[in-house]
Amino acid sequence: MDGAGSITFWGYSPSLCLTKYIDKQSEELPIRLLLIGNGDIRHIFHTLALTTSPIHIYILESQLEIYARHLLFLQLIFTSINQIGLQEKCEHYLELFANLHINTHTEQYLKEAATQLIQHITNINGEFQFASNITIDTTLLKYKEKDFLEGIFQFWRASSTKQPFPAELAWDGRVRQYLGARFDTRRNAFDWDLHMKLSERGFKRLNPHEYGDWRENGLAFRLTRQDYTQPNRTLASAFVFQNSDGTKQARRGYWGDIITGPFIAHGLLPIDNDDSQMQAKANDKFVKTATDVSEYNVLKLLSHLQEQNNQIKIILLPLNSITDLCTASKERYRHLQFDLIYVGCGLTHYLNEQGENFSSSIMSKDSTLILELPTFLLDLKNDQLEQYEKRFFLYA
Repeated sequence: MDGAGSITFWGYSPSLCLTKYIDKQSEELPIRLLLIGNGDIRHIFHTLALTTSPIHIYILESQLEIYARHLLFLQLIFTSINQIGLQEKCEHYLELFANLHINTHTEQYLKEAATQLIQHITNINGEFQFASNITIDTTLLKYKEKDFLEGIFQFWRASSTKQPFPAELAWDGRVRQYLGARFDTRRNAFDWDLHMKLSERGFKRLNPHEYGDWRENGLAFRLTRQDYTQPNRTLASAFVFQNSDGTKQARRGYWGDIITGPFIAHGLLPIDNDDSQMQAKANDKFVKTATDVSEYNVLKLLSHLQEQNNQIKIILLPLNSITDLCTASKERYRHLQFDLIYVGCGLTHYLNEQGENFSSSIMSKDSTLILELPTFLLDLKNDQLEQYEKRFFLYA
C-alpha cells in the first residue's frame, strides 16, 4: 500500500467556492453541482458559506466511510451557534477532520453526533434536515448502504472495550510498512518529503514541526491545551486482505494518507489573501503556520455560513453509480444535468471509462468541469505528474 492509502479522508487541493466558476446562475432555479471523489466536504463547506442562490449538490464517493464523515461534518457546521459556539465548532471540525487522536470533549461530541446520525439514517423517509434550510437526501442509497452507514455510526459511539480502535498501533504499522529500512531514519525522510516535495510543489507554509508531528503520530492540529488521547474513530475503515490460502479477510485499521497530510484542504491559502497578518513573513518564511491558516479559514467559513439562508439540498448517490448516472439507465437519473462537475484526482478514471457518455449525458453546453490535479500526491514523480496534467487537459 502506498503513502496515499486506500481511502481518501481529505482532498489534495485547497477548498473552493465552486459557484464562482459557473457563468450563469438563476435566483429561482437551483444550481446543480456534482462532486465526484471529493474525499471531504471542503468544497461543499466553502461553497455553501459564500453562495446565496438555492443549490442542489449531488455527491458520489467510493467508500461509505467517506459519506459517514460528510454527514458528521455537515451536521456539525449547521448546528446552531446557540448549541455550539464558532470556536468550539472549529476545534471539533479540525480535530475530527485530521487528528488520529482527539480530546475527550471532542470524543463526547462525536458520540452524541453519532446517536443523532443513527436516527437520521434510519429515517424511513430517507430525507432529514440539519437546519431549516438544508435537506439531506439519502433516498437513492441502497438499503445495504444505509445499514452499513448505521454500523459506522454505531462504531463511532461504541466503548473501547467492546469495539477497540488501536489507532496508534495502526498508524505505526502503516509508517513502518511504508518506510521499510528507512524507518530508523524517518525524520530525515519526513524532512525530505516536506522540503523537496511539498515545498517544491507549492506548499511553503507548512513547517517542519507540524508536518513532522503528523508524520510521526498522526496529530495534525494542536488547537487546545487539552491532551489528545482518544482515538478518532471517524478515521477507521475496513480494508480487505487476501490470505495465502486465497481467502479474503476484512481488517479495520487506519488505511488513509500517511505522507501528504490533511493541511492542504484548509491550510494552503488564506481565504482572504488581503489579510496582512496571514501573509506576514520573517526571514522569508511565513509567520502563520498551516494550522493557523486552517483555523482562520474554518472560522471565516463558519461565520459566513451563519449569514446564509438559501435553500440547500445534499443528495448522496449510491457507490459505483457513475455508469447509471452517465447512461441514464434508471428513471431517477434521466434528464439530470449539472452546472458544474468536480472530479477528485482519485476518481478521474471515471472520465476515461465513461467516454463521451460523461460529457453528453450529464453536462450541458454551459457546464463547467473541474479536475483536481494530483500535484500533492507525493508518491508521484515529476514526470508522472506531467503525464497526468497532459491527460487532464485532454479531458477538459
